[in-house]
Amino acid sequence: MIIICPKCNTRYALNKIPEKRDKLGVTCKKCSARFSVSFNIMETANHKNIVVAHDDFRVINVIKKILERGNFAVQVAYDGNAALNLIRETKPAAAIIDVALPGIFGFELCEKIKNTPELKNTKVILVASIYDRTRYKRKPQNLYGADDYIEKHHIPDDLLPKLMKHLSGKEIVPKTEREEFIPKEVLKDNRDLLLDEKNIDMERNRIKQQEHEYLTGISNVPERAKKLARLIVSDIALYNQDIIKSVTEENFHIKLKTDIEEGILHLSKKIPEAAGEAKGLIYEAMKEILKKCGSG
Repeated sequence: MIIICPKCNTRYALNKIPEKRDKLGVTCKKCSARFSVSFNIMETANHKNIVVAHDDFRVINVIKKILERGNFAVQVAYDGNAALNLIRETKPAAAIIDVALPGIFGFELCEKIKNTPELKNTKVILVASIYDRTRYKRKPQNLYGADDYIEKHHIPDDLLPKLMKHLSGKEIVPKTEREEFIPKEVLKDNRDLLLDEKNIDMERNRIKQQEHEYLTGISNVPERAKKLARLIVSDIALYNQDIIKSVTEENFHIKLKTDIEEGILHLSKKIPEAAGEAKGLIYEAMKEILKKCGSG
């Protein structure tokens, strides 16, 4: 759970939810403001089932750890077909889906969920594939029917608030305690529940390192390059849905020129041994997406 200081906007993450408490007193470590946080919203999470679909067990473990703080029950799938079957079987409250899932792309899976009447209440959050804070300076378009999206580097601080918001319709933002200050000894007792910005950055760096380990774990260079190309074009598709739905295999390299060129450069830098094949791999992966989610 993420809470935000109402005075200076410093963000803190709760490692665990206090038992038998409906309110927690907090002193901001940055500006010393005192405020309280209500936990009534956590009733929304209790025992609700969430499906997490990602092909990297390391990322799944990070997400599971975060969701378990919010008392969610978590089920996992490692490819798109398994995820679709699991979601149809369990009808979860929400599904957190990587856009580059093997078998069925994440946004393709999202459209299947949203077009299934018995899954109409399942919330969907798409996860961007590449950990890179600077690749895009804009929000995705339309999200293929998903309720929200999250970039990898914001999983530690934004995933739980986004999920809680969509399941409850409420923002997790504390109000300043005006009637009385929480006793100082209570504030001190609960400071160990909070993670500061430094620790959130540590969690982000862990995710980035896991992405690196995931790719380098594929010893076969052509397979590693093919996998990275799929990740790259999945992000391109996430941030350009309107264009993806209208381009063809003959003109996508023109309509998406900047993104395609950036993708080729990114692949060439990450896997220099495959630089000569980078363009062809990106084109091949893009054509795969267009056959499934575009105009073809």
